[in-house]
Amino acid sequence: MPETFCTYLQEICDGIAGEKAGKPGVAKILISYGVHKSVATVDFLNLIFAYIEIALENEKLTDDEKNNIKFLKNLFHIQHGDFYYDNKWDVEKTILGHLSKIYADDFITEEEAELKSAIQEIFDLTYDQMNDYAKIKAALSIKKGADPKDLDIFFTYEEYFKLKSKN
Repeated sequence: MPETFCTYLQEICDGIAGEKAGKPGVAKILISYGVHKSVATVDFLNLIFAYIEIALENEKLTDDEKNNIKFLKNLFHIQHGDFYYDNKWDVEKTILGHLSKIYADDFITEEEAELKSAIQEIFDLTYDQMNDYAKIKAALSIKKGADPKDLDIFFTYEEYFKLKSKN
């Protein structure tokens, strides 16, 4: 990892931890280290993604964690779709990993449904995008006999009967 990456990003993180970071401060640090905004954006996405991974370790996202993620995205000028565009493979791996845990018992609790919604929100996914990921895991549950009403999922009539006919 280049030294400038470690140094400038550490300085920004120190500012955040000391509650002294703001958009002008971040811009000033980038200028002082000669880091282009496009390079910094990739680093910022990686930093936020690392935070998300840590926050999701307990299979929950608190309001504080969601607010911290929103704060970081705002501070670093992360736009809607940046995660999906720049880190699609990592995002998909994370989503599918957590959905595997959520669907493991073939029943979605209210807390698990809230986690799905929170994951959708933090990665700026549409309902349809998240539903498409969930369909992959829910289909396995349905094949094992789970009731779709217990899975917090939406299948079209055609999708559902195609899935049922394969059983």
